[in-house]
Amino acid sequence: MFNRHIFITGLALFAMFFGAGNLIFPVMMGINAGTSVGWALLGFCLTGIALPAIALVAATSASDSNPMSIVMRLGRIPGQGILWIIFLTTGMLYAVPRVATVSFEIAVAPVAGVQTGKSSWQLFVYAVIFFIVVAAFSMKPGKLVDRVGAWLTPTLLVLITLLVIAILWTLPTTHNAPSEEYANAPLAAGLVQGYFTMDAMASYVFGFIIVSSLRRAGYTSRPRLFGAIIATGCVTGVLLGLVYSGLGFAGNRLANGGFENGAQALAFASRDLFGSLGHLIFGLIAILACLTTAVGLFGASTPFYRLYFPKVPYSVMLLGQSLVAIGLAYMGLDAILAIVSPLSQFIYPLVICLVVVTFIDMAVPGRLFWSYRLTAGVCAILSLGEALLSTKLEIFKGLGAYLNILPGGPIQMSWFAPTLIALLVALLIDAGQGRFAKSAHVEDEYGEVVEKITQATQSDVKA
Repeated sequence: MFNRHIFITGLALFAMFFGAGNLIFPVMMGINAGTSVGWALLGFCLTGIALPAIALVAATSASDSNPMSIVMRLGRIPGQGILWIIFLTTGMLYAVPRVATVSFEIAVAPVAGVQTGKSSWQLFVYAVIFFIVVAAFSMKPGKLVDRVGAWLTPTLLVLITLLVIAILWTLPTTHNAPSEEYANAPLAAGLVQGYFTMDAMASYVFGFIIVSSLRRAGYTSRPRLFGAIIATGCVTGVLLGLVYSGLGFAGNRLANGGFENGAQALAFASRDLFGSLGHLIFGLIAILACLTTAVGLFGASTPFYRLYFPKVPYSVMLLGQSLVAIGLAYMGLDAILAIVSPLSQFIYPLVICLVVVTFIDMAVPGRLFWSYRLTAGVCAILSLGEALLSTKLEIFKGLGAYLNILPGGPIQMSWFAPTLIALLVALLIDAGQGRFAKSAHVEDEYGEVVEKITQATQSDVKA
């Protein structure tokens, strides 16, 4: 199953996942986790690698391998609503402007002498240039995987490998005690950090690109296509695991530097080890990591939006997203987080819930119904509470007292235990209604919508 196209697609998917947070989070984890860095990294890899890989398989497990088919099992309106939130938050309203802002603050601001976290004309100029390049790479979606996987990703991997090996080779191991966050439950703390990468959500976005690319390569039959998707996920997962581990242990070597974040630590190490060339190396790593993610997100979201606005040309839709992202990037990272973080806090548990139920559905002969809807409903109510609490508005502060009563509440996972109970109850209901039987069938009342999605995405990637 493994061949050149699978490998290139896996490289491209790695680069799409590996954005600004993926570069910085493992380093800071290595700094703070101290002697518990191994456990923390394991937790991070479970939610930052295993969960997105599983989500990719789940998102493409329908008979037509279309992520829309899976999400629509929650119902027509909830399904489309969740898809819109996923595409908006992982696209022009959050993830895309975030990577532009972060790459500026990491790679450009120190050289330009600009204070980070503030709007400036330099940030505006950089954002315009950044999104011109992103649009250029995204203009031909049919060639996106080859452009990213064959050219940009290898360059990014070489630079990261060079920096990580230099740090591990030259700096001594530290034996610091874990910080308070990692002292009692380093595995759980790592799980939460991986949870915030949002990559499981991105799997439903990137699934459109990966499936289209593999189909163009000749994987047209259902068994071959599904096998190719799994193989692609394995390539991506191995690469992410190696990079995260390297960055985490590199951060552990930098634990005594008093750094406020992982970007500062890597920038210092790069300059210290490579002199004036070091800033160029680290700057390129940051820009390439952010650029490839933005290209993947735009390449997937543009065909999705055109389903609802089919008369808008692809290039115009791409331009519109770029203008929105430039405006949000100019507002600064703090403003972006304040606006969109609650949405992410709401939708991410729902995605996890959907992934779990989909895998159960794949294992039973029939088709589940209440396991999707009842489980997602309970999850949505509690994750909405967490989202409102995360806004830090005075009116919602009282929610914390109720959410923290539930298991996992103090670590923002109050939804987990009630959702698990709801899943067990829903499975019993589905079993009682005969939905576990091979003859059970649920009418696909949304087939027409899904078919339109499929045709729209395939039309754009062939362009």
